[in-house]
Amino acid sequence: MAALHELERDGVPKSAITVMSSEPLHMECEGPKTRIPLFGIIGGLLGAVFAILLTVWTSRRVGLITGGMAIVSPWAFGIIVFELGALGAILMTLGRMVFEASLARGGSGSDYREIVAAGKIVIEIDPGTTKG
Repeated sequence: MAALHELERDGVPKSAITVMSSEPLHMECEGPKTRIPLFGIIGGLLGAVFAILLTVWTSRRVGLITGGMAIVSPWAFGIIVFELGALGAILMTLGRMVFEASLARGGSGSDYREIVAAGKIVIEIDPGTTKG
């Protein structure tokens, strides 16, 4: 987009420019890198650890008579570990996506909703980061 290149030539840093559109824009941008994959992995690992702790604690708490067999079997609890690992990854990914997109912030972008809904492209410049 010519307007973005013009702003960059005038000395506006890329971090101060926000582009809003009702449709995806396929353009090169060097914005901040996302940490969503990292949070997905951490959420999956936390979910798996929680599932293991939950199944072991529950099995020992119930007080079943097993006749000398192990009370905690990896085969019996594998599906629980898998499902809670997946749930942890999904929830952490969703939470990070909401945080990075600033969707939890109330009133964000309310001045431009009608313009963007009409199919226009809005370029917003953060006034605190520009020169002069």
